[in-house]
Amino acid sequence: MFIFIRKYSAVLKINWIQALEYRANALVGVIAIISGLFIEYQIWSLIFKSQNLTHVNGFSFNELMVFIFLSIIVGQLKSSWHTSGEMIEGIRTGDINKFLIRPISYFWYHFMMFIGVNSLYYTVYSIILFILIALFPGAIFQAPINFIGFIFALIVSIFLSYSIYYIMICLAFWFGEVRSIVVAYNLIMLVLAGQYIPIRLFPDSIIQIMELTPFIYLVDFPVSIATGRIPIDMWLINFFYSVIWCLIIWCLGHFVYSRGIRKYEAYGS
Repeated sequence: MFIFIRKYSAVLKINWIQALEYRANALVGVIAIISGLFIEYQIWSLIFKSQNLTHVNGFSFNELMVFIFLSIIVGQLKSSWHTSGEMIEGIRTGDINKFLIRPISYFWYHFMMFIGVNSLYYTVYSIILFILIALFPGAIFQAPINFIGFIFALIVSIFLSYSIYYIMICLAFWFGEVRSIVVAYNLIMLVLAGQYIPIRLFPDSIIQIMELTPFIYLVDFPVSIATGRIPIDMWLINFFYSVIWCLIIWCLGHFVYSRGIRKYEAYGS
């Protein structure tokens, strides 16, 4: 265990240093969040005013904006655009060969790389969260337990999201180029994960279906904990299901990887 931690913490440290060299990426991420929130603000303010609404599905206007803002942040933190592109390219060009001849896990190496690359975003978005708390007191983290629950749910979300990406990436063993699949998945998740439209605004029949999938734990679950939308007595069962989904997706990813390695012929090496 000590060797495992030491080995992959070095990967994390290297990618953290690399992330600091490209600080402008964090600025771009912040601009993306603010522009997305601005668009959401314009749309929902028009809906509330035109329909003369005070609440929508239990959300006041300010509560809805805070929920969407936090959803966009969580959605950005779990994203794996950079890491997935590098992994796909490595399979296609044969760069993955170095993982086959060294005692390094392809999964864990790139997971730590994923954390390291996004580490600067974690810092910047944490500052944004504190600003959000100051602007809307009581809207999020009503108690310390909500903050603790949010952190644990966010960790589960990041691991689950990466594991889903990992399965799609391993399809490159058969199809060579699967970036289009990753892009399509990212676009679909903007809606299905609740990143721009809260799942709680969907029809009940759709919500019931979503509760049977891992997607509800990517954005809605951590944000609902932060905003107090899920009663504390329901946390344990939801954490249980989310961890079960992590294990299922993780095992499925390793199965797909093992099958892909058998077919892999080291093209481009």
